Amino acid sequence: MVLSLLLGTAALAEEAYIITDLNMDNFWQKTGKKQEKVYNVAAKLMEGNKLDKRVPLEVVLKPNSVNASSNNFYKSITVYSGLLYCAESDDELAFVIGHEMAHSIEAYGGPLKLIAMNFNSKNYEYKSDLKAIDYMVNAGFDPIAAIIMGNKIFSEPMWDWGFISTHPKGSKRLISIYKYIYKKYPQYLASPKTNHPYYKNFMYAYEDELRGFRHKEDVRRQKELKRRGEAI
Repeated sequence: MVLSLLLGTAALAEEAYIITDLNMDNFWQKTGKKQEKVYNVAAKLMEGNKLDKRVPLEVVLKPNSVNASSNNFYKSITVYSGLLYCAESDDELAFVIGHEMAHSIEAYGGPLKLIAMNFNSKNYEYKSDLKAIDYMVNAGFDPIAAIIMGNKIFSEPMWDWGFISTHPKGSKRLISIYKYIYKKYPQYLASPKTNHPYYKNFMYAYEDELRGFRHKEDVRRQKELKRRGEAI
């Protein structure tokens, strides 16, 4: 049913949608799809990694905010509903939640850790990205989705403002994630998600740098295998 609220004598009206058959048995089905999705992905991450620290989580209905954040003092996570419009899969959402979980778990290190996280925030952004990859793999999510999601939402400022900015350039974060997957979880480089346009865009954009990295890594692996063979 639609209720029109007339504001004074002006011909301006706002429409509010009222659900008349809402009860606790159908609450999630009627109103809570966004919350349910976030909580289900978060629960899978927590269970898959057997997290032994509390990480409070809430979903804020803010469609214009494509973001999520963690409060290091309270160890809590806030996911804004606008982020869900960018996540095409649970895997992509898992990366964002896993990243914020990594911040919250890190914050359990005490006051000195909180100071370090605040004064060296860029380093902890990289660290949380990579920890989120571990969380994803342990919980059965595809880490290639981290590159897809990051390529959608990471900012790419013209300059890196050093200590003034709290986050590294998106390109640096994406390359760091790719290198981590390449070294630790190479089996996912054959994932069907590598056909996603946002993943392909990342590969096109940084083709030369990634090719150079892969060459160096392959040479390093060959030397390591040769060394092990000689040791045997």
